[in-house]
Amino acid sequence: MININYILISLIAYLLGSIPFALIYVKLFLNKDMRTFGSKNTGALNTLRIVSHEKGKLIGLISFLIVFLLDASKSVLAVILAMHFLPENLTLAITLGTFFSILGHNYPIILNFKGGRGAASLLGVLLFLNWKIFIGWLITVLCFMMLFEIFLGGKIDNKFIKKSISDQIVGRLIGEIYAVWWISIAAPTLLYPVLFGTILIIISHKDRVIEQIKKKNV
Repeated sequence: MININYILISLIAYLLGSIPFALIYVKLFLNKDMRTFGSKNTGALNTLRIVSHEKGKLIGLISFLIVFLLDASKSVLAVILAMHFLPENLTLAITLGTFFSILGHNYPIILNFKGGRGAASLLGVLLFLNWKIFIGWLITVLCFMMLFEIFLGGKIDNKFIKKSISDQIVGRLIGEIYAVWWISIAAPTLLYPVLFGTILIIISHKDRVIEQIKKKNV
């Protein structure tokens, strides 16, 4: 028999994840619908693109950090609630809170299932649970992005790191897959939350992966 708490936590985590902080922020700050600009998703990186274009890089970076922290906090809250209501199985609690909050962020019912891509949500959980794993994840993914940028012909100049971060989607996702394996060894209790969260992130990037591959084949 399924514990009713599993269903309730999953639903609450999904609804928390569905709160479109980026959409609300850009609407209040710029009076714009961010779904019609940039990558058209409701995430922190698209907030950075839109606000930087309108208000400059500094304000864009501050706006990115605000939205990133808000998106991260809703997943952290989901995990805290899950751990409170399912103390007998913390691994399952963290997995449910992480997975369903990212699911809500990426596919919010109130926005016709078109949301963000989930990275801030996953990183928020990692930072909350284990800051060393959070830093390790960031370093791992950044290294893969830069390596693939070089592998695919990118020039090492003063814009190299910026281009690697903003354009290198394939390298980023491969880095995230590698990070799952690394976390399975370094912090086994976080394996399932990171694994299922990464799967959602990869699915949400499928269009950008196809776009990048087509560009390299032109």
